[in-house]
Amino acid sequence: MISYEEFEDIVVNILKRDISSNEDQKKAILSESYKSLFIVAGPGSGKTTVMVLKILKYIFVDDIDPSEILATTFTRKAAEELYSRILGWGDEIKNYLTSALDEDDFDDIANILKIEQIDFNQINIGTTDSVAEELLRKYKHPGETQPVVIEDFVANSAMIKILIKDEKYLDKDLVEYLKELKSLAKLQEPAKMSEILIEIKNRIYYDQVDFDELYRIAEENKGAKMALDCIREYENTLKDRHTIDFSMLESTFLERLKNDDLEEFLDDVKIVLIDEYQDTNLIQEDIYFTIAESALKNDGSITVVGDDDQSLYRFRGATVDLFTNYKKRVSERLGIEVEEINLKTNYRSTENIIEHCNRFAELDSEYQNARVENKPKIIAPDFEKEKMPILGMFRNNPEMLAHDLAKLISDLINKKEAELKVLQVLNEDYYKNANENLSIAELQKLRQQRIREGKKIEKIKLKLDSEYGSASDMAILSYSPKERNKGSKSFLHHLRKNLKRGRKPIEMFNPRGIELQDVELVAIFCGLILECIDPEGSIQKLDKSIPKLAKHNMNRWRVQAKDYIKLNPEPHKPMDLNSFVTRWQIRRPYPEVDDNGREIRWPKQASLMELAYKLTTWIEPLQDDVEGIVYLEAITKSITQTGFFNEYHSTISFNSPKDERDSVLEAIWNIFVPLSTGGVKIDESLLETLPDDRVNVLSIHQSKGLEFPLVIVDVGSRFKTNDIKTQILRFPKSLKEQKTIEDTIRRHSVLGESERSEKDRLFDDLTRLYFVAFSRAESILLLVGLNPAIEGYNKKDQHINIPNIALGWSRDENYIGFKEIYLV
Repeated sequence: MISYEEFEDIVVNILKRDISSNEDQKKAILSESYKSLFIVAGPGSGKTTVMVLKILKYIFVDDIDPSEILATTFTRKAAEELYSRILGWGDEIKNYLTSALDEDDFDDIANILKIEQIDFNQINIGTTDSVAEELLRKYKHPGETQPVVIEDFVANSAMIKILIKDEKYLDKDLVEYLKELKSLAKLQEPAKMSEILIEIKNRIYYDQVDFDELYRIAEENKGAKMALDCIREYENTLKDRHTIDFSMLESTFLERLKNDDLEEFLDDVKIVLIDEYQDTNLIQEDIYFTIAESALKNDGSITVVGDDDQSLYRFRGATVDLFTNYKKRVSERLGIEVEEINLKTNYRSTENIIEHCNRFAELDSEYQNARVENKPKIIAPDFEKEKMPILGMFRNNPEMLAHDLAKLISDLINKKEAELKVLQVLNEDYYKNANENLSIAELQKLRQQRIREGKKIEKIKLKLDSEYGSASDMAILSYSPKERNKGSKSFLHHLRKNLKRGRKPIEMFNPRGIELQDVELVAIFCGLILECIDPEGSIQKLDKSIPKLAKHNMNRWRVQAKDYIKLNPEPHKPMDLNSFVTRWQIRRPYPEVDDNGREIRWPKQASLMELAYKLTTWIEPLQDDVEGIVYLEAITKSITQTGFFNEYHSTISFNSPKDERDSVLEAIWNIFVPLSTGGVKIDESLLETLPDDRVNVLSIHQSKGLEFPLVIVDVGSRFKTNDIKTQILRFPKSLKEQKTIEDTIRRHSVLGESERSEKDRLFDDLTRLYFVAFSRAESILLLVGLNPAIEGYNKKDQHINIPNIALGWSRDENYIGFKEIYLV
């Protein structure tokens, strides 16, 4: 339709995207449609821009029909952003071209008609799973009914039900086997056992391991055999109900691709574009390569985009080796050579933050063996950004840290600026001294010297522009967002209290901060439902096999619900909460007669969803509080989706006393036992849109793909001593070499065992995790923790350090550190 030159001119002058000055971006966007690429895209390097413009270039320059393009992303949100930008920029280009062409010229008229007929909706865009689901639906056989794909938490609930049936969760062989695989001291809750079994099942699918062969190998291990029996029963349970989970969906999709059931799609596909390839697993690689074989036959190409330094999902089955060894693997499978392009210019962050990320990625020599070969550094663009030093806030205890951080956040939000004293500077001299075997007295003397030097430095002024200056421009990133852990309160718990305590209270958004079953709103809500369907737990008490933890929590919920009823919450008309619950308990409708005076009978069956939504009338936070709405969605999704496994489909039947008893017990087992034992988690998809008026707390995994003007990273709020129990979170030195689920399954896969030990992989994981955290920051990066995390502590006459990857320790236990951190 148009030339490369015309397209570049439109991109630069109409879309205002200066690809001309970035040779890497330009090369990636304007490469020929038949050329396959391996794009290593560092943080903030304009990856999405490159993907969008590359797709538009295929359409407007290479004359490729949108229906011939497949583009996959890692999350639904990323897919929506990609699609939205394609529509927006694509329409701009269409409008410009049609207005610029001559309507009196015959050739131009033909071009105008062609351009106007471009339908960007025909592009296959989505996550791998959503694309698989859509294509299986689109090309299903006549009369075929497509299975329903269930969410992860529903899969977990289904496995919990299998474990509880016949009390399999009490089997000693099974418990010991699962404990050994996960290195757990104890394992009691069916919910946790279910998570482990689902992980094993997923690994079998992801690594394409033959189940029957695995079963034969497990014959002599009673625990392993029972685990596989549970998995087989789980698969059969799903199939009987015409449902599948996500790993089964991918397996089905691959099978259909290879059986030529999707021949119509494969005959047309020309372009395969895969984002976040570093988090790919073996079955997904097989899917992409199978589709790419057809694309190459159609004179097309495959392009993968990713960054090995941002690979975070090994725990979900991702294999980063597929990315770092991509050029070799694609050559062996598809017989092509791909061009590597490194997008290394970071347009997001200041030069100091970029330098900090580079130093962090390179401080551990062993980590370089797990990266793409000869990977270049991230670089800053030519234009200047204000340089703010990397900041650190470390205090003696979590309460002090929460207090001072809350004040900083409050000043930035309410006063639009904050002024901070520099306490001391950690620089290369500091790290050099920290590695020397100095006495406690010498260390104290050096510390006093640094404090004196810190006093000479001017106060640091932080300011968020008035157009920003809102809570949502800050993010607190943590290894875990939990505010309570086994009874102890984390620094995040204290921070929430301190933020609320100010003259102008500030709310924190952290729905994952407390386990769902322990959230007061959830307890009240679930307790009210239970009291409605099963007054005083009379039916619940009939089933002696309900796990103790479930009984304890459900009984606690009921007590909290009764206490809430006594508060007599609004509204009181046409009926108050107490009357509503009582009517349900005695099975008497309201009103009892209709307008004609005829008696209204209690229904033959009642929907749990309808009951749930009616009860929210009296629980205001479930209606209008952002965290409350997330909790409500988690519970209602649990009710609706577990209906797939219910004989009564999430309704209570009143056809007979037996039906009532059975339907209530079914609801308890399928909905409330999983909820009460930790089997239902807050789904990440419920957190894709963050509120504008709250300080957002995110796990580092959840922050991937996001960016904020100010990023606060918790690198040490848990670490007071060099406790072996916390090493897995900061420096897994003392980890015993042992088999893991990954290695147990992978050795039976074509992948074979990893060349890197589990200990090295854990070090790699932590390095990548904090690289992602640090690179989310645009202008200000603030590291927070406790003083011992950076200074160590004295025990008797000995000074003890707390090694921590996030604070600059290499795995050979050298405290290399960073160029400069200003402690405030």
